[in-house]
Amino acid sequence: MNNSSFHLKLITRDRILIDGDYAFAVIPAGGGPLGVLPGHTSLMGTIAGGLLKLRDLNKDETSVFVDKGFFMIAQDDITVTAPVAETDATIDIDRATAARDRARQRLNSKDASIDMYRARAALNRAEARLKVAQHML
Repeated sequence: MNNSSFHLKLITRDRILIDGDYAFAVIPAGGGPLGVLPGHTSLMGTIAGGLLKLRDLNKDETSVFVDKGFFMIAQDDITVTAPVAETDATIDIDRATAARDRARQRLNSKDASIDMYRARAALNRAEARLKVAQHML
């Protein structure tokens, strides 16, 4: 590892999705987006869910949707854990659009049995997936 990169590993419940060296990352932390460069101070925190943006040493960018989870930065090693993560190339746009539309219908419903918190969370996840898939960064 040189001083112009750090190692990042993204682990989901069923696989290691990303395992490589990067020059820059933006983590969707619980307190807001967190920019990370090599040599970042050690830190642990929550993932709010949303866009994880990575730039490799060749300046190629990767966008990943990550659901809620945790991150840990220790020296030049970053570990991100999330139950669900999808790269921009693997997101099913039709499915995410349908999920967004269902969540909007629930939020606009007058039905008192609708869990508005869950509907809002579903809408946020679907919109984040669509932004990542359509490169609306």
